[in-house]
Amino acid sequence: MEEKKKINKATLVLSIVSGAIALVLIASMFVQFRTVSESKELNIEGLRDDELRTQIASYKSKYEETMEQYNANQNTINEYETAINENKETTELLDEEINQAKSLLGLTDVKGSGVIVTLTDTEDALYTYIADDLIMLLNELKYAGAEAISINDNRIINLADIVTLNDGLIILYGDVRLTSPYVVKAIGDPTYLMSTLSIKNSGYIDQMKANGMAIDVKQDNNIEIGAYTGDLDIKYLKEVE
Repeated sequence: MEEKKKINKATLVLSIVSGAIALVLIASMFVQFRTVSESKELNIEGLRDDELRTQIASYKSKYEETMEQYNANQNTINEYETAINENKETTELLDEEINQAKSLLGLTDVKGSGVIVTLTDTEDALYTYIADDLIMLLNELKYAGAEAISINDNRIINLADIVTLNDGLIILYGDVRLTSPYVVKAIGDPTYLMSTLSIKNSGYIDQMKANGMAIDVKQDNNIEIGAYTGDLDIKYLKEVE
């Protein structure tokens, strides 16, 4: 907002300077007209050589002063135009950095290629999915370079907390209930994400299947993940002065 105010102020100043130049040009026209008029009144033919030279020198001096003022005003305009362009470029750069920061913080809707992992509780499984299983999956995806993740369309940010209550209910952010199936979307390099999850024996997929858990993983080139809509409650973090 401050940058935009500066640009508006510079634009206003530029308009004022342009108006001043217009006045100077009009004034110079009047000087020229007055010169012709005065020349007629003085009857140039009747002037002595020294008087004529003096008169011409006076007109030349007035013309040079007008041109000097014009050039000075033109230089001022050029300086303001440069400043406006630089401010515009700076504003565009700041906007781009702000948008990137918001995207990394999870505050914007994003889309791209990645993987979709679906975890489903089944009756024949040795146990049901708990918060630790989801946390393990999130860590694997982050390690594999995932740039955005969601669980059941809830955007996951760095401040996310996932816990399992005594009755087996999984809670996200302290008040969001998660139930099976747990659909985890991750945007990143699909090949790298898939290969990380598919490491033989020690990979996440094989670990879940070893316990009889139902898990489905697929690549997708058009994943959409919404922005985080909760409050960012930062209590202890402070900027270093």
